[in-house]
Parts: sequence; C-alpha cells; structure tokens
Amino acid sequence: MPKKHLCKDCDKWYGQEDDEYGPCMYKNFRKEKRYVTYGYHECDEVKELERQVKLWKERGSEGSRSPTSTPPSP
Repeated sequence: MPKKHLCKDCDKWYGQEDDEYGPCMYKNFRKEKRYVTYGYHECDEVKELERQVKLWKERGSEGSRSPTSTPPSP
C-alpha cells in the first residue's frame, strides 16, 4: 500500500477518537478473540483491503445494467 493505513482511517473500524480503541469488523467477523484495536495502529488487514479495492474497481468497470435517467416523455 502506498501510504500507511491506520485503523482509525478504515470504514470497518468503529472506535471513538476519544477512546482511541475500537472494534475492527474484519477481525470480529472472523471471531478473533482480540478484535478491539488501537486507532493509531497500522492496519494489518492488507489482504482484506486489497480484496475490497479489487471488488470496487471491478464494480466500477462494469456497465450499468439499468438506466439512470428517465426516458423522455411523449
């Protein structure tokens, strides 16, 4: 990854800035015992983040299957 990705920067981390600790959804989903992480910890979910980016790019490259605008009225 080009720059450090901290837990607090992730949309799957639900900590509070004041507490500095919070649960990581990836770790919690896998039922890890230590799913609470420190917000300023460098993310160790690199494989999961790369998978999410790949899915996002694939979805962006697909054409739209439904029209986004209404057809002209008669």
